[in-house]
Amino acid sequence: MKTPAVHPLSLAVCCWLGLLAAAPAMAQSTPAPAPAAEAGDAVTLDRIVVTAGKREESVREVSGAVSAVTGQQLRDSGAQGLADYVQRTPGVVFNSYQPGVSHVVVRGIATSAGNVQGQTTTGYFLNDVPLTEPGWTIAVPDIDTFDLNRVEVLRGPQGTLFGSASMGGAVNYIANTADAGGFDAALESTVSKTRNADVGVSGKAMVNLPLAEDVFAVRAVVNYREDPGYIDNVGTGVDGANDASIGGGRLSAVLTPGEATTLSWLSLFQQIDSDDNAYRMPELGDLVRDTAIPEYTDTDITVHSLRLDHDFGWAGFTALAAWQDKSQDWRFDFTPYRPFYNADLDLDLTEPLYINSGGDSEGRSIELRLASPSGQRFEWLVGAMLFDTEKALYEQLGAAGAAGAFDRSPLYGPGSGAVIAPDGEVFNAFYTDLDGRERAVFGEASVHFNSSWKLTLGGRAFRTEVEETSTEVGFGTYPGAPRVSTSRTEESGFNPKAALTWTPREDLMVYGLVSEGFRFGTPNTPGLSEYPIPDGSGSDELTNYELGVRTAWLDNRLLLDATAFYVDWSDIQLRLQTPDNFNYAANGGEASSRGIEVAAAWRPNAAFDLHSAVTWQQARLEEDLFILWYGTAPEGSRLPGSADWSVSNTATWRFDGGWYPTLMLAHQYLSEGISDLNSAVPGVAPNEQGDYHLVDLRLRLSFGNTDVTLFGSNLFDERGVTRTVPEANGLGQGIVRPRTFGVTAHWRF
Repeated sequence: MKTPAVHPLSLAVCCWLGLLAAAPAMAQSTPAPAPAAEAGDAVTLDRIVVTAGKREESVREVSGAVSAVTGQQLRDSGAQGLADYVQRTPGVVFNSYQPGVSHVVVRGIATSAGNVQGQTTTGYFLNDVPLTEPGWTIAVPDIDTFDLNRVEVLRGPQGTLFGSASMGGAVNYIANTADAGGFDAALESTVSKTRNADVGVSGKAMVNLPLAEDVFAVRAVVNYREDPGYIDNVGTGVDGANDASIGGGRLSAVLTPGEATTLSWLSLFQQIDSDDNAYRMPELGDLVRDTAIPEYTDTDITVHSLRLDHDFGWAGFTALAAWQDKSQDWRFDFTPYRPFYNADLDLDLTEPLYINSGGDSEGRSIELRLASPSGQRFEWLVGAMLFDTEKALYEQLGAAGAAGAFDRSPLYGPGSGAVIAPDGEVFNAFYTDLDGRERAVFGEASVHFNSSWKLTLGGRAFRTEVEETSTEVGFGTYPGAPRVSTSRTEESGFNPKAALTWTPREDLMVYGLVSEGFRFGTPNTPGLSEYPIPDGSGSDELTNYELGVRTAWLDNRLLLDATAFYVDWSDIQLRLQTPDNFNYAANGGEASSRGIEVAAAWRPNAAFDLHSAVTWQQARLEEDLFILWYGTAPEGSRLPGSADWSVSNTATWRFDGGWYPTLMLAHQYLSEGISDLNSAVPGVAPNEQGDYHLVDLRLRLSFGNTDVTLFGSNLFDERGVTRTVPEANGLGQGIVRPRTFGVTAHWRF
């Protein structure tokens, strides 16, 4: 007898209802472990302070869709990086691939689950320092969660206060800074075992030293993690080939010379080394891939920032200056295309063919702002910022022995190899130098008409400039000189924002919001193609409309929030390609995203918590759109990197008695999606992702200042596809990490 099919969303809802049904019985049978958690303190979410509006305020008082994950919540969930927590946020899909190259998509605003031709649609910040430069993204920050104060996820465009690259939303990491109030230190170590992988280990440490009581302190954090590979590369003969190591740290120094003045220094260092790419080829087996050479990725990120805060009484002044350097180097296996080059160029290449790609980005930013004190009838904030970027990109095609192959080729002849491939291997390359600048003045003002009504108006006047110089060398220009071309784009605009908030009582807030976002345009390199291309692309046009409700019930034991949104997106920046295979940027097409985000937090007593988030959204093309050389994606096609449904549930039980055990059960569901717009073209193999459930379980025991946590992740060993990538050998699938068990020890001094 055939078993009736069960819709995945139905299963997700059943899990949620089952937790609700079981919670009261378990909570009533479990006495509270700590008297500090009184009924009035039932839910802590409403006490989280965020800086989404460039001033400190409760997360539940923000007239916008903001979620915050505290450092304690990150530790409780065992989070290491973005993949472990960001998708539990409403309206967010994390297209996990490997650290440093994975992308967050908010409210479906993306044209790819991976890198795009221009700037990303989600902005990344570290203590308000922008980390997303114009043009092709070099390294997406994946900052280790150890000793973070919190991570703020801002949904919807944040162009007014945060600037470019935040059209869909923004992720703002808030790191703990030095505290001159007292000594603090912590250590953490994890040992884990993943299916089809070796043992993984991590070690982390933090020390906070007050060098002058209440005046000067330093804080240092170091971390190192080895994530053993779980995909076997049959081509290179390496089992668990996708080993990755992530190391780095942060250094903070804070000087408080007087009650009104604080001077803060913060540095971040991160190095990510991936031995091989993290995708599988399902046609070859479960956890198998096949390339002739390892496809490594090396990433380095350095950020230094200096911040001055001074309270004048009538206003607070902030000056924030930062310098950052990001570099990333890739290698792709291009060997399956070797026969075409041998035939077209009359070569006899026998070694693996590869593409080296990557670059370096150096950015300098400064922001100055004044903000009135909070709690007044009229609140205001004004500021100005400058962000300069210098970027060098490269893409090289090569193979060992290439120079000799050109010398032997009848088309090129003796002596050509030393000119075409001076290093003996790279025989065609593109080098791009890009200078970008963003300048802006911005402001926001709120008027409290009475205790219930507040009107907020804001705007950002900006100017972006990008100048690009591209150089082609190799067989494509032989026997002539290297081909050099320069292009430039510049754009000015204004991003408005308006919000109306109604708070009739402490347990109810309703707001309406209209906001816009923008990003850098991308110049095109003229002269490379025989076909006409535009000078470049300009910023997209994106407007977000949302209506939000924040409610509290049962003496603050139950929080229920809902946000409905509609995003109108036009003149989309696209990566297109000429018939002779040159990529270029252009604007075109329209899309929309509409949905409802619901979040709930319930604590009936101090022994039990339930946090849930459910998002329904439809991110779709509003007109037919031509995609690369594949054809036309029809109106109604899904936007890549998004999902119609996402569900997250986390239940926590705290037991009394020795060792104060805490049990945490977490569940996630993500519906199906696609990874690239070409998947929407009829007749093209779909780059499918999503449609999976994940279940994690954690048990923490406390021994004084020491916590020991036993955990299991992906308990049912799902092969959830987080991103599909077109590779030379076919379609590869990035997947969630297979079933993993481990133990974490955390010491606090």
